[in-house]
Amino acid sequence: MRDGKPERSLTLPALSVRDGKPERSLTLPALSVRDGEPEPSLTLPALSVRDGEPERSLTLPALSVRDGEPERSLTLPALMGPQWRIVQRWVEERTTNPMSQPEPSIPEGSRGSTPIFPASAYSSIRWIGQLTLLVAMMAVGAGLHYGATRWMEPSPETRAPASKAEEKSENQMTVSLAESKWEAAGIRIKPAAREIFTERTWRSGRIMLNEARIAHISPMIEGIVREVKVRLGQDVRAGDVLAVINSRELGQAKLELVKSRLATNYARAQYTWTQTTSRWASELVKAMTAGQSIAEIEKQFKDRPIGDLRQQLTTAYSRRLQAKAQYDAVNRSEVQGAVSPGTVVRLRADYEAAEATFSALCEEVNFQAGQQVRASEQKHSEAQTAEALSKATLMMLGFTREQVEAMDPVAEGAKVAHYPIVAPFSGTIIEQHAVLAERVGPQLQMFQIADLSTLWLQADIPQKDLSLVRQLAGKTVRFREHDDSHAILEASVFYTGDVIERTTRAVAMIASVPNPDRLLKPGMFVDVELTRPSETVTQIPAEAVQRQGTQAFVFIHEGGDKFRRVDVTLGRESNAIVEVTEGLKGGEPVVVAGGFVLKSELLKDQIAGD
Repeated sequence: MRDGKPERSLTLPALSVRDGKPERSLTLPALSVRDGEPEPSLTLPALSVRDGEPERSLTLPALSVRDGEPERSLTLPALMGPQWRIVQRWVEERTTNPMSQPEPSIPEGSRGSTPIFPASAYSSIRWIGQLTLLVAMMAVGAGLHYGATRWMEPSPETRAPASKAEEKSENQMTVSLAESKWEAAGIRIKPAAREIFTERTWRSGRIMLNEARIAHISPMIEGIVREVKVRLGQDVRAGDVLAVINSRELGQAKLELVKSRLATNYARAQYTWTQTTSRWASELVKAMTAGQSIAEIEKQFKDRPIGDLRQQLTTAYSRRLQAKAQYDAVNRSEVQGAVSPGTVVRLRADYEAAEATFSALCEEVNFQAGQQVRASEQKHSEAQTAEALSKATLMMLGFTREQVEAMDPVAEGAKVAHYPIVAPFSGTIIEQHAVLAERVGPQLQMFQIADLSTLWLQADIPQKDLSLVRQLAGKTVRFREHDDSHAILEASVFYTGDVIERTTRAVAMIASVPNPDRLLKPGMFVDVELTRPSETVTQIPAEAVQRQGTQAFVFIHEGGDKFRRVDVTLGRESNAIVEVTEGLKGGEPVVVAGGFVLKSELLKDQIAGD
């Protein structure tokens, strides 16, 4: 009030109440007129009445307004039942004839202990002012606490400057938390990093069998399954027998091996004998050609195997020696003339004939010896070839050279037709199709073995991400299981894809994954991480960011127990790291864990301040 007169008009709630709620409000004319025009009015909250009576009192702003702001507030006591009825009757009388009715008389006993308005004020206000004050008393006494609090907020025009100031101060709000409580609250402080931001993209992939360590095992020959020695899921070593089949073809191959071995042994013995006899025959020829005596020759070659050639050479050599001796005897000078010339000629002819016979025989022996050696060698080679073919047939059936060399089909007896199915390498039986007494052959897969200690990781990389995988060959990539985002594993990339698949428009990236504990299973879906480094930016853990509505903020440690809220603008986020584009500098001490506790303390302080 200014100079005993109210300045503004007042919007009052409806005087008619239905089901405890007002139906409409009523705006009264201005209480103060300046230059012939009423000034702006002021809105009061709606009336809320229980059993026809207001419940509690409420603090209202002063009716006197200066420069758009209330000067002081006024507390009105709650109206009880008698007051309500007096005011209601007074309003009805004034509404009927507002200018002729006298001022209402409110008993002293029906008011609160403190007078609402001084008597001088009522004398200087018109009847409309009196009505305004009485109805205002009724509104204050009847309004519920929550409704009055909401409706009594200042108008938007009055609130706008205060909101800006409030927003400005909110960005600089601080909160205190004793250092002794940091551990319990999980407070961790770390400087904001100024580093290269690495964008991380996750693409779907799957775990596969190592195709270089898979064996589809089928028998090389046909037969009947006699025994199955393994079961599904069993780990086996290289060379372990998986099953045994009876095979007629195997038995025949082993018998051929026996025959070829016998032939080879005979041919080898013949070849060895021929070589020996031929060599010693040649030595005998050399000794006879050198003119050694029969006695010396017999002594030298007594235990040497020469064969039939020995007799032929000895006979020819003896005749030669005898003819030579007779001719030499008649051809001496002291006996010349004693022997007729015809005898000398005959003896000379006999000597020359014996010499020619011996020489021809020596040549024949040398030639025959060579021929016999070559013939024996040929037969020996043929026998060896036949044996080699028999061995090769068995090795083609899956036996190793050592196994074939150690075979003794005669000693094996009935087991000569047993054909073992063996593991080519160490692994696990992941498929089993062998059944007892079943006829099997090369076209039927009996087992499948896989080495599960190493697996493959295949990821289909879209065409738009090809730049991320071009440099990955020979490097490692990280991946994680779908249901476990914390267990990060690594794989070595050996193939980055050369062909884009027609339907998916993606290339297949394949990496090798060690699996010593057998925790990864073929067919399992995983997420594969692809990285792309970018420029240097300010970045913090995503856990450090708090939000109030749509506004993101962080807490900065100002030293001691003080923390300050700082609003930030966020950029890209990757792998729980977020880029900060505005509001934060590198190196500032940021609360990276426990920020929610500080946020709760800050909001609690704000509520207490309000």
